[in-house]
Amino acid sequence: MAILPSTAKTVLLLLCLILGACAARQPGMIRDLEVLPQDAAQYVSHPDSLLISPEAQDRFYHDFLDRFYRPWHRDNPRFSGHEVFWGLRSYASRDLFGPNNLPLPRTWIQEMERRADQDGYPSTHQPGITVVHASMRVLPTSRPVFFDPSRPGQGFPFDYMQNTLVPAGTPVLITHVSRDQQWALAETDFAAGWIRWHELALVDADFISSYQSGSLAGFTADDIPMLSSNGSFLVSGRVGMALPLAPDQPCPDSFQVLVPVRHHTGSARIIPASVPRHALHRMPFKPTQANFSRIANAMMGQAYGWGGLYENRDCSALLKDFLAGFGLFLPRNSRGQAEAGQVIELDGLDPAQKKELIAEQGQPWLTILYMPGHVMLYIGQDRETGRIAAYHSMWGLRTWRPFRDPGRWVIGRTVITSLEPGQEMFFLIRPQGLLVERLTRMVLVAEPS
Repeated sequence: MAILPSTAKTVLLLLCLILGACAARQPGMIRDLEVLPQDAAQYVSHPDSLLISPEAQDRFYHDFLDRFYRPWHRDNPRFSGHEVFWGLRSYASRDLFGPNNLPLPRTWIQEMERRADQDGYPSTHQPGITVVHASMRVLPTSRPVFFDPSRPGQGFPFDYMQNTLVPAGTPVLITHVSRDQQWALAETDFAAGWIRWHELALVDADFISSYQSGSLAGFTADDIPMLSSNGSFLVSGRVGMALPLAPDQPCPDSFQVLVPVRHHTGSARIIPASVPRHALHRMPFKPTQANFSRIANAMMGQAYGWGGLYENRDCSALLKDFLAGFGLFLPRNSRGQAEAGQVIELDGLDPAQKKELIAEQGQPWLTILYMPGHVMLYIGQDRETGRIAAYHSMWGLRTWRPFRDPGRWVIGRTVITSLEPGQEMFFLIRPQGLLVERLTRMVLVAEPS
């Protein structure tokens, strides 16, 4: 019988380990998702305790209202031309790919420059409002654009034209119009970008007065249909979205909210719509642990959505929408959220020191954990293992691939994990593939009650 050399034995053993590890794991699953409860209520210690004092929440909500309506009351654009046309500069020298995964011609960026009419900015100054959940685009096109579809993080679903999702009923300031008249450059208080004209409506002083006079209400669930008095569907409600309550509330089983719709003239009209009471609540929500976990569960398991693509959420959109109902206004991107409160630096600490500091000084449900390019919410510790639990919309884990660029083990949804998800995986890149290694700070977004 032939005896294998020691090197061949080693290679064979490695191949067995690799194949065994791959065969045992279902797509999209890691051990954290099997061991840690994916029910946010399991991390609640005192359901009725207030996490924010009434006085502090009043201050936060006053700031929320100011920033929500502020686009209607600006005399000038908030964002400079250099800021709103950054995509023209950034993508001019890159190799770009279209929805068929083939390279875009160099003339594509030239066409975007022509449509955007940068030299004419700002060409208008009109208050408006979104009448659907509108995709805000980097450049005036609805076509997806990728970097290199063959490389992880550069193909689907990372459409680099997608800036953010702007929920229906959001006040905007329209500052510019594309040459073909199909697109409006609009700004909220958290972002600026291109929105299709038919997804917007213009508002006047009477509309603004009526819309601002009602108390805001927020949704506690996604995909909630809003129906007019004749039963016609208007738009769906979602967590993070805010609409004014109607002055009269005639039905005990539902709320009446004011929904903006677009008239054929392009101006906005208000239509009352009914929403089941279980899906809506007057803002700001009472900041109890039970309510925080309820909102977290409303988005649990939802598919990852880069820039709000397909009305899903990425990591920073998840946290922004999560806290909005409680009256806390977060910036839209992870870098901005890393500054949105009291900063405690973690950079330079080893993993054990980071975990200890988070457990000692972090406030569950109100602490953002930040690493460059990603944010998570600290929600407490697992009762069984004592491990720190993080709530986040997660695309994937960095994996090693022989003789190729690093890959991704795709999670692709909103989950609860430890700070070391995937540590059991043979192919996980170490140490950089462990989230705790890349944590650089935590941010307390509100002082504890």
